[in-house]
Amino acid sequence: MADNPNDRSVPKVNDPVTAYFEKLSQVHKRQFGENESGASFYFRTRLRLTCELASGSAGRLLDCAAGTGEITCALLKPGRFNHATVVDISPAMLQSAKALLASQIKNAELEFVQSDVFAFKPSDSRFDLILCLGLIAHTGRLDILLPHLKSMLMPDGRIILQATLTDHLGTRIVRALTSRSEVARRGYRISWFSQRNISDACDRAGLRILETRRHSLGFPFGDRLWPWANFQLETRLEKWASRHGADALYLLAAE
Repeated sequence: MADNPNDRSVPKVNDPVTAYFEKLSQVHKRQFGENESGASFYFRTRLRLTCELASGSAGRLLDCAAGTGEITCALLKPGRFNHATVVDISPAMLQSAKALLASQIKNAELEFVQSDVFAFKPSDSRFDLILCLGLIAHTGRLDILLPHLKSMLMPDGRIILQATLTDHLGTRIVRALTSRSEVARRGYRISWFSQRNISDACDRAGLRILETRRHSLGFPFGDRLWPWANFQLETRLEKWASRHGADALYLLAAE
């Protein structure tokens, strides 16, 4: 296991993003636990579906917004990946991921890099699988990001991209009611995408969508009203959400 000796400084433009996620590392970690809430159901479902989509990949892994590392850890445990580069803009998130992976993963070389994903690009290696989860809402710039990720792929590599979709009524309600308050609370504006936005951006980047996984009922503010009941709704309507859910995971490959 090795830290990157040339950790990249975080560009000033993303300071509000860094500051926001610096406060969330412990909250983020708890979402993968066994508590019964819509958020915990969402995070655990994202982990499970990511593992499904990644099942055909092996070799070198890049997680370009690793958070506290639970999904990276789940992908590395079966031993298909011999190297993982773990990137996050938040020092606190990256430190949590490092602690988890150092204790759990013994069969892969690990590299940890604090960086804005737009500034990250190794000169001497490419990746068989790139994870881009929980990122694009906070960065936007999909037409810049996707070609950047593609440039780091092996010829037969894959990208797993996650998006919360504005095609979903619950997402549109949340966007309408929180747009102003989100800027005040976070210091930056959330970016929103439809399925068409994702598809068109992939086309422009020379990427094709191989598979899609939808999930999460996405009842607006359900956890604020009653987390346990929201968890029960998500559990009971999981099959419906697999077709119409608020969130989507896309498996992408170069054309």
